[in-house]
Amino acid sequence: MYVKRNDQGEIVAVSATAQLDFEEQLDAGDAEVIAFLDSMQPENPDEVRQLQSSDSDLARVVEDIINLLTDKGVIQFTELPKAAQQKLLQRKTLRKNISQLQLVSDDNDDLLL
Repeated sequence: MYVKRNDQGEIVAVSATAQLDFEEQLDAGDAEVIAFLDSMQPENPDEVRQLQSSDSDLARVVEDIINLLTDKGVIQFTELPKAAQQKLLQRKTLRKNISQLQLVSDDNDDLLL
């Protein structure tokens, strides 16, 4: 591990590869490296999980906004970057496939026959 230190000699960053200002190399099991990495752990893991969970919800909101803007003619789908177009199309296809495989009704939780 390559470490970067502040003026007080404390580790402020760690890199797996040599970088500019990461001049000192320490073993990954070094007590200072472990202490630094432990200090970088989130204080509240539940908040991290909530944030990660909200990411998928927010992705759906962004998709809905893009659909609304394209439906209203404010933007054209083809104006989006190719990578964004591909991701949106892939998500749309996956969502369609999942909804076709849905065996439980959202309305009354009865099996669809």
